[in-house]
Amino acid sequence: MLHDIFFLIVGLVLLVVGANYVTDGGVSVARRFNVSNLIIGLTVVALGSTLPDMVVCIESAFQHKPAMAIGEVIGSNIFDLLLVVGVMVLIRPMKVDRVMLYQDLPILLIASVALWVAGDTVLFDGLDHNIINRSSGVMLIVVFVFYMWFMILASRKEKQLGAPTVVIDSSGGQSVKEKSTDSMSVADQQVASDVSANVKPVKDITHSGAVESNSGKGEMNELKSRISALRQRQWFAWIMIVAGLGALVIGGNWVVDGAGGLALKIGMSQGMVALTVVAIGNALPDLVTSVTATVKGASGIALGNIVGSCIINALLSIGLSALVLPLKADSIGFVDFITLVGASAVIWLVPLLSKSKSINRPLGIFLILCYIAYMIFTVIRG
Repeated sequence: MLHDIFFLIVGLVLLVVGANYVTDGGVSVARRFNVSNLIIGLTVVALGSTLPDMVVCIESAFQHKPAMAIGEVIGSNIFDLLLVVGVMVLIRPMKVDRVMLYQDLPILLIASVALWVAGDTVLFDGLDHNIINRSSGVMLIVVFVFYMWFMILASRKEKQLGAPTVVIDSSGGQSVKEKSTDSMSVADQQVASDVSANVKPVKDITHSGAVESNSGKGEMNELKSRISALRQRQWFAWIMIVAGLGALVIGGNWVVDGAGGLALKIGMSQGMVALTVVAIGNALPDLVTSVTATVKGASGIALGNIVGSCIINALLSIGLSALVLPLKADSIGFVDFITLVGASAVIWLVPLLSKSKSINRPLGIFLILCYIAYMIFTVIRG
Protein backbone atom coordinates (compact mmCIF):
# COMPACT_ATOMS: atom_id res chain seq x y z
CA MET A 1 0.00 0.00 0.00
CA LEU A 2 2.87 2.40 0.79
CA HIS A 3 4.21 1.76 -2.71
CA ASP A 4 0.87 2.83 -4.25
CA ILE A 5 0.58 5.90 -2.02
CA PHE A 6 4.13 6.96 -2.93
CA PHE A 7 3.46 6.73 -6.67
CA LEU A 8 0.12 8.52 -6.27
CA ILE A 9 1.64 11.48 -4.39
CA VAL A 10 4.72 11.81 -6.61
CA GLY A 11 2.52 11.47 -9.70
CA LEU A 12 0.28 14.32 -8.52
CA VAL A 13 3.33 16.53 -7.93
CA LEU A 14 4.66 15.75 -11.41
CA LEU A 15 1.27 16.64 -12.91
CA VAL A 16 1.26 20.08 -11.29
CA VAL A 17 4.91 20.79 -12.19
CA GLY A 18 4.47 19.51 -15.74
CA ALA A 19 1.33 21.60 -16.30
CA ASN A 20 3.17 24.74 -15.15
CA TYR A 21 6.11 24.08 -17.47
CA VAL A 22 3.88 23.37 -20.48
CA THR A 23 1.83 26.50 -19.81
CA ASP A 24 4.87 28.77 -19.36
CA GLY A 25 6.57 27.37 -22.45
CA GLY A 26 3.37 27.56 -24.48
CA VAL A 27 2.87 31.21 -23.58
CA SER A 28 6.45 32.06 -24.61
CA VAL A 29 6.15 30.25 -27.94
CA ALA A 30 2.74 31.80 -28.67
CA ARG A 31 4.07 35.29 -27.99
CA ARG A 32 7.04 34.56 -30.26
CA PHE A 33 4.61 33.91 -33.12
CA ASN A 34 2.70 37.13 -32.32
CA VAL A 35 -0.39 35.34 -31.05
CA SER A 36 -2.66 37.85 -29.29
CA ASN A 37 -2.91 37.92 -25.51
CA LEU A 38 -6.62 37.23 -25.86
CA ILE A 39 -6.08 33.93 -27.67
CA ILE A 40 -3.23 32.96 -25.32
CA GLY A 41 -5.39 33.55 -22.27
CA LEU A 42 -8.36 31.62 -23.64
CA THR A 43 -6.33 28.66 -24.92
CA VAL A 44 -2.84 28.08 -23.52
CA VAL A 45 -3.42 29.43 -20.00
CA ALA A 46 -6.98 28.11 -19.68
CA LEU A 47 -6.10 24.63 -20.95
CA GLY A 48 -2.86 24.59 -18.95
CA SER A 49 -4.77 24.85 -15.68
CA THR A 50 -6.77 21.70 -16.51
CA LEU A 51 -3.88 19.64 -17.91
CA PRO A 52 -3.47 17.46 -14.76
CA ASP A 53 -7.14 16.41 -14.85
CA MET A 54 -7.04 15.92 -18.62
CA VAL A 55 -3.91 13.76 -18.49
CA VAL A 56 -5.33 11.53 -15.74
CA CYS A 57 -8.57 11.11 -17.71
CA ILE A 58 -6.91 10.20 -21.00
CA GLU A 59 -4.32 7.98 -19.29
CA SER A 60 -7.14 6.16 -17.45
CA ALA A 61 -8.87 5.54 -20.76
CA PHE A 62 -5.66 4.18 -22.34
CA GLN A 63 -5.19 1.84 -19.37
CA HIS A 64 -8.83 0.65 -19.64
CA LYS A 65 -9.85 2.21 -16.32
CA PRO A 66 -12.82 4.30 -17.50
CA ALA A 67 -14.42 4.73 -14.07
CA MET A 68 -11.32 6.56 -12.90
CA ALA A 69 -11.57 9.02 -15.82
CA ILE A 70 -15.18 9.98 -15.08
CA GLY A 71 -14.68 9.93 -11.32
CA GLU A 72 -11.65 12.21 -11.45
CA VAL A 73 -13.46 14.92 -13.41
CA ILE A 74 -16.70 14.78 -11.45
CA GLY A 75 -14.87 14.62 -8.10
CA SER A 76 -12.53 17.48 -9.00
CA ASN A 77 -15.39 19.71 -10.22
CA ILE A 78 -17.48 18.99 -7.11
CA PHE A 79 -14.47 19.76 -4.90
CA ASP A 80 -13.93 23.09 -6.67
CA LEU A 81 -17.57 24.20 -6.77
CA LEU A 82 -18.56 23.16 -3.26
CA LEU A 83 -15.48 23.20 -1.03
CA VAL A 84 -13.19 25.73 -2.76
CA VAL A 85 -15.93 28.28 -3.50
CA GLY A 86 -17.39 27.68 -0.03
CA VAL A 87 -14.06 28.41 1.68
CA MET A 88 -13.52 31.47 -0.53
CA VAL A 89 -16.81 33.15 0.38
CA LEU A 90 -16.43 32.10 4.00
CA ILE A 91 -13.22 34.16 4.05
CA ARG A 92 -14.67 37.04 2.05
CA PRO A 93 -18.15 37.31 0.49
CA MET A 94 -17.90 38.17 -3.19
CA LYS A 95 -20.03 40.16 -5.58
CA VAL A 96 -20.45 38.31 -8.88
CA ASP A 97 -19.80 40.57 -11.86
CA ARG A 98 -22.15 40.82 -14.83
CA VAL A 99 -20.06 38.76 -17.27
CA MET A 100 -19.69 35.91 -14.80
CA LEU A 101 -23.38 36.03 -13.89
CA TYR A 102 -24.84 36.11 -17.39
CA GLN A 103 -22.16 34.30 -19.39
CA ASP A 104 -19.76 31.99 -17.53
CA LEU A 105 -22.02 30.53 -14.83
CA PRO A 106 -24.87 29.63 -17.25
CA ILE A 107 -22.32 27.91 -19.51
CA LEU A 108 -21.01 25.99 -16.49
CA LEU A 109 -24.52 24.72 -15.78
CA ILE A 110 -24.96 23.74 -19.44
CA ALA A 111 -21.65 21.83 -19.38
CA SER A 112 -22.60 20.00 -16.18
CA VAL A 113 -26.02 19.05 -17.55
CA ALA A 114 -24.43 17.91 -20.82
CA LEU A 115 -22.06 15.63 -18.88
CA TRP A 116 -24.99 14.28 -16.85
CA VAL A 117 -27.08 13.52 -19.95
CA ALA A 118 -24.08 11.91 -21.67
CA GLY A 119 -23.05 9.79 -18.68
CA ASP A 120 -26.23 8.78 -16.83
CA THR A 121 -27.44 6.27 -19.42
CA VAL A 122 -29.29 4.30 -16.74
CA LEU A 123 -31.65 7.22 -16.20
CA PHE A 124 -31.88 8.70 -19.70
CA ASP A 125 -31.45 5.64 -21.96
CA GLY A 126 -32.79 2.84 -19.78
CA LEU A 127 -29.53 0.86 -19.90
CA ASP A 128 -28.37 -1.35 -17.05
CA HIS A 129 -25.06 0.55 -16.73
CA ASN A 130 -23.68 4.06 -17.14
CA ILE A 131 -21.42 4.67 -20.13
CA ILE A 132 -20.18 7.65 -22.12
CA ASN A 133 -19.73 6.35 -25.66
CA ARG A 134 -17.78 7.91 -28.51
CA SER A 135 -20.79 9.73 -29.98
CA SER A 136 -21.42 11.40 -26.61
CA GLY A 137 -17.73 12.28 -26.44
CA VAL A 138 -17.97 13.98 -29.83
CA MET A 139 -21.02 15.89 -28.60
CA LEU A 140 -19.12 17.16 -25.54
CA ILE A 141 -16.17 18.26 -27.71
CA VAL A 142 -18.52 20.10 -30.10
CA VAL A 143 -20.07 21.94 -27.15
CA PHE A 144 -16.55 22.84 -25.98
CA VAL A 145 -15.64 24.22 -29.44
CA PHE A 146 -18.77 26.41 -29.42
CA TYR A 147 -17.87 27.54 -25.89
CA MET A 148 -14.38 28.63 -26.99
CA TRP A 149 -15.78 30.36 -30.07
CA PHE A 150 -18.34 32.20 -27.96
CA MET A 151 -15.71 33.24 -25.39
CA ILE A 152 -13.39 34.62 -28.08
CA LEU A 153 -16.21 36.63 -29.67
CA ALA A 154 -17.40 37.94 -26.29
CA SER A 155 -13.87 38.89 -25.22
CA ARG A 156 -13.22 40.74 -28.47
CA LYS A 157 -16.47 42.63 -28.08
CA GLU A 158 -15.55 43.68 -24.53
CA LYS A 159 -12.12 44.78 -25.73
CA GLN A 160 -13.69 46.94 -28.45
CA LEU A 161 -15.97 48.54 -25.86
CA GLY A 162 -12.91 49.63 -23.87
CA ALA A 163 -12.99 47.07 -21.06
CA PRO A 164 -9.76 46.44 -19.11
CA THR A 165 -7.41 44.17 -21.04
CA VAL A 166 -5.93 41.04 -19.43
CA VAL A 167 -2.25 40.81 -20.32
CA ILE A 168 -0.56 37.41 -20.11
CA ASP A 169 3.14 37.62 -19.25
CA SER A 170 5.80 35.08 -20.15
CA SER A 171 5.36 33.18 -16.89
CA GLY A 172 1.65 32.64 -17.43
CA GLY A 173 0.71 35.33 -14.94
CA GLN A 174 -2.02 37.86 -15.58
CA SER A 175 -2.08 41.59 -15.10
CA VAL A 176 -4.76 44.13 -15.89
CA LYS A 177 -4.09 46.99 -18.25
CA GLU A 178 -6.50 49.71 -17.22
CA LYS A 179 -8.54 51.90 -19.53
CA SER A 180 -7.30 55.40 -20.26
CA THR A 181 -8.57 58.14 -18.02
CA ASP A 182 -10.56 59.64 -20.87
CA SER A 183 -12.67 56.48 -21.23
CA MET A 184 -13.13 56.01 -17.48
CA SER A 185 -16.41 56.72 -15.81
CA VAL A 186 -16.60 59.19 -12.94
CA ALA A 187 -16.66 56.27 -10.51
CA ASP A 188 -13.59 54.71 -12.12
CA GLN A 189 -11.70 58.02 -11.89
CA GLN A 190 -12.67 58.34 -8.25
CA VAL A 191 -11.34 54.83 -7.49
CA ALA A 192 -8.12 55.63 -9.37
CA SER A 193 -7.65 58.84 -7.43
CA ASP A 194 -8.29 57.04 -4.14
CA VAL A 195 -5.68 54.42 -4.99
CA SER A 196 -3.17 57.13 -5.95
CA ALA A 197 -3.86 59.00 -2.74
CA ASN A 198 -3.14 55.89 -0.68
CA VAL A 199 0.23 55.18 -2.35
CA LYS A 200 2.95 56.20 0.08
CA PRO A 201 6.09 57.86 -1.29
CA VAL A 202 9.31 55.91 -0.99
CA LYS A 203 11.52 57.31 1.76
CA ASP A 204 15.19 58.08 1.16
CA ILE A 205 17.50 55.47 2.63
CA THR A 206 20.60 56.84 4.27
CA HIS A 207 21.92 54.36 6.81
CA SER A 208 24.34 51.67 5.68
CA GLY A 209 22.23 48.69 6.73
CA ALA A 210 19.35 49.86 4.58
CA VAL A 211 21.72 50.49 1.66
CA GLU A 212 23.05 46.94 1.89
CA SER A 213 19.51 45.62 2.01
CA ASN A 214 18.61 47.70 -1.02
CA SER A 215 21.69 46.38 -2.83
CA GLY A 216 20.65 42.82 -2.05
CA LYS A 217 17.20 43.48 -3.47
CA GLY A 218 18.81 44.94 -6.58
CA GLU A 219 20.86 41.79 -7.11
CA MET A 220 17.77 39.66 -6.61
CA ASN A 221 15.81 41.73 -9.11
CA GLU A 222 18.67 41.43 -11.61
CA LEU A 223 18.67 37.64 -11.17
CA LYS A 224 14.91 37.53 -11.70
CA SER A 225 15.22 39.61 -14.86
CA ARG A 226 17.88 37.25 -16.22
CA ILE A 227 15.70 34.23 -15.49
CA SER A 228 12.75 35.97 -17.14
CA ALA A 229 14.86 36.74 -20.22
CA LEU A 230 15.98 33.12 -20.39
CA ARG A 231 12.39 31.88 -20.19
CA GLN A 232 11.51 34.04 -23.19
CA ARG A 233 14.14 32.43 -25.41
CA GLN A 234 12.60 30.12 -28.01
CA TRP A 235 14.87 27.13 -27.35
CA PHE A 236 14.30 27.33 -23.60
CA ALA A 237 10.53 27.57 -24.09
CA TRP A 238 10.56 24.36 -26.15
CA ILE A 239 12.68 22.65 -23.49
CA MET A 240 10.06 23.65 -20.90
CA ILE A 241 7.26 22.27 -23.08
CA VAL A 242 9.04 18.94 -23.69
CA ALA A 243 10.04 18.58 -20.04
CA GLY A 244 6.53 19.48 -18.92
CA LEU A 245 4.94 16.97 -21.28
CA GLY A 246 7.34 14.30 -20.02
CA ALA A 247 6.40 15.08 -16.43
CA LEU A 248 2.70 14.95 -17.37
CA VAL A 249 3.02 11.55 -19.03
CA ILE A 250 5.04 10.03 -16.18
CA GLY A 251 2.87 11.67 -13.53
CA GLY A 252 -0.34 10.54 -15.21
CA ASN A 253 0.91 6.96 -15.38
CA TRP A 254 1.96 6.96 -11.74
CA VAL A 255 -1.31 8.52 -10.54
CA VAL A 256 -3.44 5.97 -12.40
CA ASP A 257 -1.25 3.04 -11.30
CA GLY A 258 -1.07 4.22 -7.69
CA ALA A 259 -4.79 4.94 -7.45
CA GLY A 260 -5.68 1.61 -9.06
CA GLY A 261 -3.42 -0.29 -6.66
CA LEU A 262 -4.75 1.68 -3.70
CA ALA A 263 -8.32 0.86 -4.69
CA LEU A 264 -7.57 -2.87 -4.68
CA LYS A 265 -5.77 -2.67 -1.33
CA ILE A 266 -8.53 -0.84 0.57
CA GLY A 267 -11.45 -2.56 -1.14
CA MET A 268 -12.87 0.53 -2.87
CA SER A 269 -13.81 0.74 -6.52
CA GLN A 270 -11.60 2.67 -8.91
CA GLY A 271 -14.38 5.20 -9.42
CA MET A 272 -14.63 5.90 -5.70
CA VAL A 273 -10.86 6.39 -5.35
CA ALA A 274 -10.96 8.77 -8.33
CA LEU A 275 -13.88 10.72 -6.80
CA THR A 276 -12.01 11.17 -3.54
CA VAL A 277 -8.21 10.71 -3.41
CA VAL A 278 -7.27 11.51 -7.02
CA ALA A 279 -9.79 14.33 -7.47
CA ILE A 280 -8.85 16.04 -4.21
CA GLY A 281 -5.13 15.65 -4.93
CA ASN A 282 -5.47 17.29 -8.35
CA ALA A 283 -7.76 20.04 -7.03
CA LEU A 284 -5.70 21.00 -3.96
CA PRO A 285 -3.66 23.58 -5.94
CA ASP A 286 -6.98 25.23 -6.88
CA LEU A 287 -7.85 25.51 -3.19
CA VAL A 288 -4.50 27.06 -2.27
CA THR A 289 -4.42 29.56 -5.15
CA SER A 290 -8.08 30.51 -4.74
CA VAL A 291 -7.77 31.12 -1.00
CA THR A 292 -4.61 33.17 -1.58
CA ALA A 293 -6.36 35.24 -4.25
CA THR A 294 -9.35 35.77 -1.96
CA VAL A 295 -7.17 36.99 0.92
CA LYS A 296 -5.53 39.44 -1.51
CA GLY A 297 -8.92 40.70 -2.68
CA ALA A 298 -8.93 38.99 -6.08
CA SER A 299 -11.71 36.49 -5.42
CA GLY A 300 -13.42 37.36 -8.72
CA ILE A 301 -10.39 36.20 -10.71
CA ALA A 302 -10.18 33.01 -8.62
CA LEU A 303 -13.86 32.25 -9.23
CA GLY A 304 -13.39 32.79 -12.96
CA ASN A 305 -10.47 30.34 -13.04
CA ILE A 306 -12.49 27.72 -11.15
CA VAL A 307 -15.52 28.07 -13.41
CA GLY A 308 -13.39 27.92 -16.57
CA SER A 309 -11.52 24.83 -15.35
CA CYS A 310 -14.77 23.03 -14.50
CA ILE A 311 -16.20 23.77 -17.96
CA ILE A 312 -13.10 22.48 -19.74
CA ASN A 313 -12.98 19.39 -17.52
CA ALA A 314 -16.60 18.46 -18.12
CA LEU A 315 -16.48 18.98 -21.88
CA LEU A 316 -12.96 18.48 -23.23
CA SER A 317 -11.35 16.09 -20.73
CA ILE A 318 -14.26 13.64 -20.78
CA GLY A 319 -14.87 14.13 -24.50
CA LEU A 320 -11.29 13.26 -25.47
CA SER A 321 -11.21 10.32 -23.06
CA ALA A 322 -14.44 8.91 -24.52
CA LEU A 323 -12.91 9.06 -28.00
CA VAL A 324 -10.03 6.88 -26.78
CA LEU A 325 -12.31 4.38 -25.04
CA PRO A 326 -16.05 4.39 -24.25
CA LEU A 327 -16.18 5.23 -20.54
CA LYS A 328 -18.19 2.59 -18.70
CA ALA A 329 -18.63 3.59 -15.07
CA ASP A 330 -21.06 1.58 -12.99
CA SER A 331 -19.64 3.06 -9.77
CA ILE A 332 -20.50 6.61 -10.90
CA GLY A 333 -24.22 7.15 -10.56
CA PHE A 334 -27.13 9.54 -10.24
CA VAL A 335 -26.00 11.06 -6.92
CA ASP A 336 -22.61 12.05 -8.36
CA PHE A 337 -24.08 13.66 -11.48
CA ILE A 338 -26.90 15.44 -9.64
CA THR A 339 -24.45 16.78 -7.03
CA LEU A 340 -22.36 18.33 -9.80
CA VAL A 341 -25.41 19.79 -11.56
CA GLY A 342 -26.86 21.02 -8.26
CA ALA A 343 -23.62 22.76 -7.28
CA SER A 344 -23.44 24.47 -10.67
CA ALA A 345 -27.07 25.59 -10.40
CA VAL A 346 -26.80 26.92 -6.83
CA ILE A 347 -23.65 28.96 -7.53
CA TRP A 348 -25.43 30.61 -10.47
CA LEU A 349 -29.03 30.98 -9.28
CA VAL A 350 -28.41 32.30 -5.77
CA PRO A 351 -26.50 35.44 -6.86
CA LEU A 352 -28.74 35.78 -9.92
CA LEU A 353 -31.92 35.95 -7.80
CA SER A 354 -30.45 38.01 -4.96
CA LYS A 355 -30.61 41.79 -4.93
CA SER A 356 -26.92 42.18 -4.12
CA LYS A 357 -25.81 39.75 -6.90
CA SER A 358 -23.31 38.26 -4.45
CA ILE A 359 -22.32 34.98 -2.81
CA ASN A 360 -22.31 35.43 0.96
CA ARG A 361 -21.10 33.47 3.99
CA PRO A 362 -24.35 31.53 4.69
CA LEU A 363 -24.16 30.11 1.17
CA GLY A 364 -20.47 29.32 1.71
CA ILE A 365 -21.33 27.33 4.85
CA PHE A 366 -24.09 25.53 2.93
CA LEU A 367 -21.69 24.59 0.13
CA ILE A 368 -19.09 23.23 2.56
CA LEU A 369 -21.72 21.19 4.43
CA CYS A 370 -22.96 19.79 1.11
CA TYR A 371 -19.43 18.69 0.23
CA ILE A 372 -18.94 17.02 3.63
CA ALA A 373 -22.27 15.19 3.23
CA TYR A 374 -21.33 14.09 -0.29
CA MET A 375 -17.95 12.76 0.87
CA ILE A 376 -19.55 10.83 3.73
CA PHE A 377 -22.01 9.29 1.27
CA THR A 378 -19.19 8.45 -1.15
CA VAL A 379 -17.03 6.76 1.49
CA ILE A 380 -19.98 4.76 2.91
CA ARG A 381 -20.97 3.68 -0.61
CA GLY A 382 -17.42 2.45 -1.13
